[in-house]
Amino acid sequence: MKVKIRKGDTVQVIAGNDKGHQGEVQRVIRKKNKDGSYDPDRVYVIVAGANLIIKHQRATGRVNTQTGRIEREAPLHISNVMLVGSDGNPTRAGYEVATNGDKSRIDRRTKQLL
Repeated sequence: MKVKIRKGDTVQVIAGNDKGHQGEVQRVIRKKNKDGSYDPDRVYVIVAGANLIIKHQRATGRVNTQTGRIEREAPLHISNVMLVGSDGNPTRAGYEVATNGDKSRIDRRTKQLL
């Protein structure tokens, strides 16, 4: 399975408690199987401002880490987010190959470049 959502893309949450929230993808997490290959069913994204959790962090040794209650984003499964197109509406991403061999992502609804 080709991952069509990348870091820096704007996505909309389409399922869960934060349904309807739009934000930028901060990180794409791809989990591996025991044999080292990537599992297509275990792909997660971290979206800015969505799926917020509170992590209770204690001081560990002499390292200067932030302690106390830390609010941060938790990963969402990639199937629960949808790419936002150039017109601001959720859309699917596709690929188009030019005559010179360049491959680019396109918006499936408006056929514009992403």
